[in-house]
Amino acid sequence: MSGELGSAIAEHARREGITAGSWVRRVLLERVAMISAVDARSGRPVRRPDEDAAAISAAVRELAAVNAALSMADVAAARQSLTTVREILIPLVIRRAAR
Repeated sequence: MSGELGSAIAEHARREGITAGSWVRRVLLERVAMISAVDARSGRPVRRPDEDAAAISAAVRELAAVNAALSMADVAAARQSLTTVREILIPLVIRRAAR
């Protein structure tokens, strides 16, 4: 890419308050008449560490157990499952905030 083209792209992107890469993706999406929220967004994609994804999956499964316990009027089991969800999610949130 020539310096002149790069500068023009950077200027257009600056005026729109986005990165040059994001501006180029948006122009390309318009040109090919495609809609893609993933490609249109600004910034780099956020990759969640595998251990975070596993923790979130475990919490979601445990929330299903809460629902099952409540449907059977088993309040004690529902409370225990909610405690487990908290034990999973609170450290996850604290780790994310520390990053």
